[in-house]
Amino acid sequence: MAAKESRRRGEATVFASGSTFKGILQFARPLKIQGKYEGEIKGTESLEIGPQAKVQAHIEATHVVVFGHVTGNIVASEKVELRQGATLIGNIRSPKLEIDDGVIFEGQCEMKLNAPLDKAS
Repeated sequence: MAAKESRRRGEATVFASGSTFKGILQFARPLKIQGKYEGEIKGTESLEIGPQAKVQAHIEATHVVVFGHVTGNIVASEKVELRQGATLIGNIRSPKLEIDDGVIFEGQCEMKLNAPLDKAS
């Protein structure tokens, strides 16, 4: 019963710190990655990359928030947020972008309304 209630509230699935995953990941509920991931990530919900996370992937989601380290392109249909301490080595395609002070971003950004979820150049 508790699991069904948490899904209705939109609570995120968490890949905990210390976990390591590799491959193609598809998700339909909010997701938080706090460990290591390598591959491709595609989702129809929000994705949060935690402060200790190290992700090497092409990412597609509605809303992406990065606190940790990402190497790869990010495509978001709604918004990308790079929070203080984040590192992104890759390109961004999103209609909205928010970057805090202290972020390292090496790449290009393309901002268009209703950015389609396809690979950034």
